[in-house]
Amino acid sequence: MSAMAETQAAKRTITCHCKAIRITFPPLREPALECLCSVCRRYGALWAYYKPDEVHVEGEEDLQSYSYGRKRLSFNRCKKCGCMTHYTIVDDTEPRVAINCRMMEKAEYDVLESEQSDGE
Repeated sequence: MSAMAETQAAKRTITCHCKAIRITFPPLREPALECLCSVCRRYGALWAYYKPDEVHVEGEEDLQSYSYGRKRLSFNRCKKCGCMTHYTIVDDTEPRVAINCRMMEKAEYDVLESEQSDGE
């Protein structure tokens, strides 16, 4: 298998429920994080973190974003089905994309390692 084919095979993909949003990213490098802050706890999200150039988002025209407080994070959800797919850092001081692993297919999600944050 070529290096390009191996790289493609190693990629992971999530979709929202209606499949309007499709996000491709590398395999997780560490356990996914169940953040217990006020917004993530309500979303029920389970995050994996990446640099922006490691993530490819298809269907951006169907995304709707939400920011609150200091407006540091932009939470993105599908306009059609409402699934929270990812968030991005709004300022450039800490470029990061967090992928919501709860959007994985069941077989992949069932074997996912995760841990909880302290909620702060």
